[in-house]
Amino acid sequence: MRWAILGVLILALVQPVAAGGGQVEEVLKGLEQDRLEALRERRSSADRIAAERKALKAKIASLTEEVRRLRGEVRGLEANFSALRQQLEDLRRQQSDLEQQMKELEGIVRGAAKDLEALFRHSLSSPEAPQRFERLGRLLDERRFPGLEDIRALVELAFEEMELSGRIVKRKGGFISPEGELVQGEVLRLGEFTAYWRREGEVGPLVYGKENRRLLALSGSLPWWVKRNVKRYMDGKAEAVYFDPSGGAALSYAMRRPNLYEHLRSGGPIVIPILLIALAAFLIVLERSLFFLRRLKAPRGVFDRALELARSRRWQQCQELLEGQGDHPTARVMLALLKERGNPREVLEATMEEVLVREQMRLSHLLPGLRVLGAVAPLLGLLGTVVGIISTFRSITLYGTGDPRMMAGGISEALVTTEVGLAVAIPVMLLYSFFDSRAERLSTEMEERAVALMGFLEAAE
Repeated sequence: MRWAILGVLILALVQPVAAGGGQVEEVLKGLEQDRLEALRERRSSADRIAAERKALKAKIASLTEEVRRLRGEVRGLEANFSALRQQLEDLRRQQSDLEQQMKELEGIVRGAAKDLEALFRHSLSSPEAPQRFERLGRLLDERRFPGLEDIRALVELAFEEMELSGRIVKRKGGFISPEGELVQGEVLRLGEFTAYWRREGEVGPLVYGKENRRLLALSGSLPWWVKRNVKRYMDGKAEAVYFDPSGGAALSYAMRRPNLYEHLRSGGPIVIPILLIALAAFLIVLERSLFFLRRLKAPRGVFDRALELARSRRWQQCQELLEGQGDHPTARVMLALLKERGNPREVLEATMEEVLVREQMRLSHLLPGLRVLGAVAPLLGLLGTVVGIISTFRSITLYGTGDPRMMAGGISEALVTTEVGLAVAIPVMLLYSFFDSRAERLSTEMEERAVALMGFLEAAE
């Protein structure tokens, strides 16, 4: 507004002075009107500004209140957001824990199912419950989570196996024969460890084949006493039957176990001289046993009675008593002294020594040889051990240690020869000790009786 008034004044000053007084009045009037107009506009502007200021103040107050309210809402929302975020974290943690528990539960269930499947693959009762593998297949399917029904099925399968494993079952059924054919016959199952088959009078053990899920007959032949026991049990004539807790391993070993000839043959050529030593020792033991049993029989106290007769100088009765004892060494010594009755002491002593030496030689006949045989047998076994070890090292040099069967021959030769040598030497040495002690005891008895009788003979002179 000020600038408008100044503009009008400047225009008025620059007008020509010669305009005259009337023009000045008009100019002043116009200026007055302009001034009034300017005042009105100023007043109007001031009112408008005041109104706008008031409105703005009211608006500012309203906005301030709104801001305060919004800040309160923001704080509430922030608190709510924090609570929700904490709740979200708690829920995520719970979800993670639940997922972990679910994984653990799934692992436990699947692990139990795998263990049960492994048990079923070796269970003799599996042919009696073929549907168990299909039910386990659903539990082992990794594309689905095992539910409560699956867990119930797992428990039912476990209890079913427990129930079947405690039964003794005799039934008609199929099995794979040793020739590889599917045949029908009698099957006897003893729990989960042992099963037998019987067909056309033959019996044998059964194992479960996990590949074809059928019972398999082991090849080979059981010992005759086992066959007889199984047949009697199947016929109800025996109360007990051979039981293999190893699940067929022991029976399989018994069927493949080599006989005595094969066992000795595995020891190599050194077993032959050991067996010859055993034969020679047996003949010596047989001869000595017959000698001691046949010739050394005498009633208890007979020689004491003979000495009593000699003390009372009833020589004829004493001689008849001694002659009745047959070939007993003590009787022979005493008879030899009686025949020298009446001779000097030197003759009696010479006769006694001669007869004692002769009888002692008869008592110890072949015993030194028996002792030598008992000492040589383990030495030959040791020789076989050395030969077997040398053979084993040669096999290792040629073929390495990759295949243990290449070393089995040398090891078998080393062990079997030692076994046979000791098996021969131990009883031979025991029998030698027995016969030697018996001969020593009889020698002592002969000397005692001979010295006593010689004293009576000397007194009779």
